[in-house]
Amino acid sequence: LVNGQGIGRYVRELTRALVGRPDVDPALFAPTWATPEFSVEESGVAGARLFRHRIPSKAVTRVLGALGQGTERLFRGSAELCHHTQYRWLPTRLPSVAMVHDLVFLDSERYMGAPAAARMSEFARRAAREARVLITPSEAVADEVSERLGVPRERVMATPLGVDHVLRLAADVSGSTEVACDSRYLFTAARIETRKNLGVILRAFEQLDVPDVRWKIAGVRGAGAEDFEEALRRSPARDSIDVLGHVSEARLRELTVGALAFVLVPLDEGFGLAPLEAMALGTPAVTSRVPVVQEICGGGAILVDPLDDVTLAEELRSLVTDMSRREGMASVGARHAKSFTWERTAERTVEAYRRALLQ
Repeated sequence: LVNGQGIGRYVRELTRALVGRPDVDPALFAPTWATPEFSVEESGVAGARLFRHRIPSKAVTRVLGALGQGTERLFRGSAELCHHTQYRWLPTRLPSVAMVHDLVFLDSERYMGAPAAARMSEFARRAAREARVLITPSEAVADEVSERLGVPRERVMATPLGVDHVLRLAADVSGSTEVACDSRYLFTAARIETRKNLGVILRAFEQLDVPDVRWKIAGVRGAGAEDFEEALRRSPARDSIDVLGHVSEARLRELTVGALAFVLVPLDEGFGLAPLEAMALGTPAVTSRVPVVQEICGGGAILVDPLDDVTLAEELRSLVTDMSRREGMASVGARHAKSFTWERTAERTVEAYRRALLQ
């Protein structure tokens, strides 16, 4: 609940949709020592029972575990099921459903440090043993979870994420006083890390050869950021590239809507929310031809091999120089994105809850 994107987005928007249903009474275990970016009202979860105090969550769960108690003891009233939303197993005596967003960390330190990879791998294996149902954001990840964790496929359900939040947020920030962009630019919103593959976009941008077009990047540093930063420092195109760091949600929407195209070609993904958000906002998207992204964005975005900077440059050049193609892809993408709603995510998630409770 404390951060803008990723799992924070998933929990906030799923809870918002669940609160609106008559058959679910969500209770959120959400203590944290971090300073939240959102108030309860802004997060949209005010209709849920909420344990949210500025205390270290690890300490709370450690004490509960030592006492043999579950986090459900912190809420008044009964509880039937525990939904683990992130890569951390909560102490509980209840039947469990666990969300596995992806498996990029499993048996590999390619995309993150060893401690994080080990912690997330431990969670995934425990979830495979103990959760009655595993849920994933896509069918491709569901297949991978079943195969790599040895879980019968019928115990794994895909609950694709929604994207309709961007239209609500765009309306909410329509009166923003932040300065809009006044240049022609390509836009990327992603953590600057190895998995997001920004180096290939950099090489493609160097080949673009279209005057007065910039590349703007919004996102914080992650594992492997130093490699991209060094490539950027040496790049002949560096004076046409803006690394913006963290930006507000208002600014993120402005940057997306104002872009000639959104570009992100990750090496691996659990869902591919960022290009889908761009499509929903009417911005043409160029992204990776990898199984998950192809499943989610295929038919609405331009897909390229994430290692092929030459083809990526050609596609970007075509979008930048051909207004009719941009408009056509924007229209196709917006239609495609309309089917991804948080109401649908909530419906599939409640189906997983029922399946778990019937076992």
